[in-house]
Amino acid sequence: MKKWMLLVLLSMSMFVVVIDTTIMNVSISALVADLNTTVVGIQSAISLYALVMAAFMLVGSTLADRFGKRLIFLTGMVIFGVGTFTASLSQTLGMLVIGWSVLEGLGSALMVPNLQNLLRDRYTGKDLAFAYGIISAVSAVGAALGPIMGGYLTTFHSWRWAFRLEVIVVIAVLVLSRSIPGDRPQNPPRFDILGALLSIFGFSTVVLSILMAQPYGVWLAKQPLTIGSLAIAPFGLSIVPFMFGGGVLLLLLLLLWERHLERHGQVGLFKPSLFQVPGLVSGFAVRFSHMGLMASFFFIVPLLLQLTFEFTAMQTGIALLPLSISILIFAIAGARLSGRFRAKRIIQVGYILAILGLLQLLFTVQLDATPNQLANAIIFGIGSGLIASQILNLILSSVEEADTTATAGLNSTFEQLGNSVGVALVGAVMLSTLLIGLQRNITSDSEIPADLKPDIVAGLESRIQLVSDTQVQQALEQTTLSPEISDRIELAYRTERLRAFRGGMVFLVFIALLGLVLTPGLPDLKLG
Repeated sequence: MKKWMLLVLLSMSMFVVVIDTTIMNVSISALVADLNTTVVGIQSAISLYALVMAAFMLVGSTLADRFGKRLIFLTGMVIFGVGTFTASLSQTLGMLVIGWSVLEGLGSALMVPNLQNLLRDRYTGKDLAFAYGIISAVSAVGAALGPIMGGYLTTFHSWRWAFRLEVIVVIAVLVLSRSIPGDRPQNPPRFDILGALLSIFGFSTVVLSILMAQPYGVWLAKQPLTIGSLAIAPFGLSIVPFMFGGGVLLLLLLLLWERHLERHGQVGLFKPSLFQVPGLVSGFAVRFSHMGLMASFFFIVPLLLQLTFEFTAMQTGIALLPLSISILIFAIAGARLSGRFRAKRIIQVGYILAILGLLQLLFTVQLDATPNQLANAIIFGIGSGLIASQILNLILSSVEEADTTATAGLNSTFEQLGNSVGVALVGAVMLSTLLIGLQRNITSDSEIPADLKPDIVAGLESRIQLVSDTQVQQALEQTTLSPEISDRIELAYRTERLRAFRGGMVFLVFIALLGLVLTPGLPDLKLG
């Protein structure tokens, strides 16, 4: 038993990291109500959580080379515990962002890469293969159970209990942490401070610019960015393209700096030469696409069920259960196919099935659709499970054994970047579609007096949000509009909200098609 205690502790750690986001996805409506915020606010918190992980993932991996894997892993666990405790006490969106998005994201970034390294240090051969299998199974089970657990806790107790239970797991891991082997690096390399800063600010600026596109505009400024008394809108343009360009520039500087370090035999955040490995860049791109697809899907569908049908978190979790089970089953079954078929072919079949599943949902999303029809995404789940069963193993199998740790760190960065960018973009697409549709609908509605239309449209532009029918009715009751006009606006909102979700689905199809287009560049390996 002592031999496997480390695996037990690391499995517990991976479980809380995996269920963290899935629990949040089914609790969006409850979070909006309890924290007096908006869907966009919660979307930003979800995206920022993945952003912090992406920005610090490479840092977490390289810190272990200097200070030891055990110390950095446990430091991450403590930070994660403080974050989840803070999140459980949140009374405002700002407090949730500090606890969940920032502290838990940072803790996860220190834990996840070193979890893999600790496994490789303790186990070898068949034991290592068994340990990887258990960790993968725990991740899949966590992803499948997360919506049900989150739904039950949110509906019958409180979403805060999800964070409180995570605190208990964190305490248990820390109490039993003697089973985690100590390591003292001999002649540790200097920490790449410049690389860390470029990574953190580069990734952060890119994703934040996407999140700011809706309130500030993509090109032309909807409003200036105000810092104190300073209003920033150069030449009437939005701050967004300048931020995005600045973030890309920082990431290019990061790549040049890391190349400089590698040429001079110094240790940096990553090895740029890895990008020259045949098929590896395509592998990272496909992983980015797949994680963006999954994160966006699990943001849209729970929101669709809760806003359109006003499902509780528990009802949402149950509705998503067939999808979660299909992902779990085919993630396991897909691994068994590795010995018979090339991984690239399995991934391509997975993307084709995912696209077919998304198209099925796209044409099902109508005003007269039923909840069961909208949640019936098993085909998408089968395809996604097949992709998940192959892509990580394929990426790591394409490099030499000595480079697997560095490659795993880069892979984790692209995973979380995909999560963050996916949620940020799909949220922006839905809100933009909703606003444009409402403006068109109200402007062309002959039943609404022409003299009221400019004020209604202006109000929508400044306060547009994704909300339920009940919330729309409550907002309209607080206006001086007549019941007839309120009914017209409510019908317009319901119609355009559904089109916004369809717009989000179209965006998901685009991501899946992009992933499929990238697959020919993958390594042509059979992994069995």
